[in-house]
Amino acid sequence: MTPEQARDVHDAVLAYWTSRDEAALRQASKGVSDAGERSGATSGAHLDRVAQLLGRVCIAAGAPPEEVYYKAPADDPYKRENISEGYTLPGYYRPTKQWDVVVRHDGKPIVVIELKSQNGPSYSNNANNRAEEAIGNAVDLRRAKEAGLVPGNPWTAYAFVIEDDERSRGSDRAKDRGFHPKDEIFAGWSYISRVCLLSRRLVEDGHYDAAWVLATSRPTCPATVKEPKRCAQIKFGIEPHGHRFGWFEPDPGGLGYVSFITDLTRQIERYYKSGPAIGQPQLSLFD
Repeated sequence: MTPEQARDVHDAVLAYWTSRDEAALRQASKGVSDAGERSGATSGAHLDRVAQLLGRVCIAAGAPPEEVYYKAPADDPYKRENISEGYTLPGYYRPTKQWDVVVRHDGKPIVVIELKSQNGPSYSNNANNRAEEAIGNAVDLRRAKEAGLVPGNPWTAYAFVIEDDERSRGSDRAKDRGFHPKDEIFAGWSYISRVCLLSRRLVEDGHYDAAWVLATSRPTCPATVKEPKRCAQIKFGIEPHGHRFGWFEPDPGGLGYVSFITDLTRQIERYYKSGPAIGQPQLSLFD
């Protein structure tokens, strides 16, 4: 990863946390409070900078900005209003699905990207939910293509941001529930490792063409007076404790950003000439 790429990922992932904090503060100022982490997540903006990052990669590869659709932050120079139809595709088992990044060529989608995230301190149920969503979305899109509802054969990708803390790094000690034991590959695995296995198998089985997994630690403590155990370190008795923002790729060789955007760039270049279009601003990703 180049220094410029590392900076772009750093800025996008830091915004993942700060946008959550800002959304929670806005809701609190209005007298609205979602339970747990929902006050940040329900704002719908926590992954916008990651979507912007990938959208800018597509534009840098030659896709015209007007053909790249994502929920752009307010300060994005490429932001347009009322473009949800651009990143909304028909489904087969449901009417429609809004994807996080969609690139089009001649009206057809050529890139479709799904972004997901997971934060602690509760991981078990949410981990299973994320797996079900990833598989369900991929199958729904495939069947919609087969039924002629989605034209062409877009390149599909899955990107996952998971919190890096004591709970997500630690071994999953959940006991088997049911008559049959779970796959031994999951024995003693951390939740971060489970995300990597999920993403790797999704690609291996042809549900997505590429995947990117990133783990990140919080810059601030989520604990409150009423809900101190929202912080994994407090919940598991780690006192005193601190928080410091950081990020890493658990599997940079197989599920890293560089290979992900290399494949994404190649897909764009199949349809558009390499490099920025004539008259397009020569911006770095977050200038």
